[in-house]
Amino acid sequence: MVMLTVGFTFTYMMEGFPNFAHTTYTGVGAITSFYLTTFFKLNPYLTIPPSALVGGSLGVLLYRLVVHPIKRNGGYQEITLTLTFIVLATVLPSFFYIFNFWARYFANAPTRGYNLRRFDFTYNGLKGITIVSTLACLILIIALRVFLTKTKTGISLRAVAENPDLAATIGVNTLRAHTLSWFISGALASLVGSIMTIHKGVGIAGPDGLIISIMAGAVLGGVNNLYGAIVGGLFVAVAEDLLKDFFYVFLRLGVERWARLLPVGFLVAALMVFPNGVFGPTGLNLEEVREAARRLLRGPPGGTKASPHQN
Repeated sequence: MVMLTVGFTFTYMMEGFPNFAHTTYTGVGAITSFYLTTFFKLNPYLTIPPSALVGGSLGVLLYRLVVHPIKRNGGYQEITLTLTFIVLATVLPSFFYIFNFWARYFANAPTRGYNLRRFDFTYNGLKGITIVSTLACLILIIALRVFLTKTKTGISLRAVAENPDLAATIGVNTLRAHTLSWFISGALASLVGSIMTIHKGVGIAGPDGLIISIMAGAVLGGVNNLYGAIVGGLFVAVAEDLLKDFFYVFLRLGVERWARLLPVGFLVAALMVFPNGVFGPTGLNLEEVREAARRLLRGPPGGTKASPHQN
């Protein structure tokens, strides 16, 4: 959730539109890991880097073939790009079905999805993927922070995100910056797909319903703040699991069949309470947090006021 939310937010910061196909890239990572493990007998953990590379390459391809031509021609770019990637989110799973058909009937690898859990290991009672995914997330967050704040290329990406025209006037190669940002976001999503194959597996068409959770985390953290995306993604992921346990333990309600309502609820609540995100476009907005807490605890403003003549 954290890595997907960061990638989604990164694309929005650079391009100004929500990439609804972002979570679909995870299917690319899952297929890559499944293919390399099944047909080349590689350890699934060794397939994580090449999966990220394939996903990043897909991101670059989509930017060069779809995003860049649309933005170059002008017009209603954000609306056009949003609708285009909604279509891509619908179309890309069809290619996953084609691969599944080929693997099942021509490569003797029957599968109803991409699941590599049987190759995982345990350490002190913990699944290996639990340890590896947590470490990978922490390392990537630290590396991304160092990259964006300490390197010339990362600073140029931030400059393009804030003002592409001004960045171009001071000599920043904006095309290269946008291309690199799409590689990073695609690699993050595909890396998540590779991890998911070892954790619980991925369906033939990729993960279902994740885009709503990712949007909820991005909106909650602030769609223009990468650090907010980290907090928002982590909060939504933990809150979903805690609420499922709460409903089951205390109310005896199994919520698996309607669990998708939870991220929708988070998204609506985030838009109502924190329309600019907890961190806002410029950072943590304590005033918005206090105002939201006041509304929740005391009700909406504009209630009955005391008369000026009353003590």
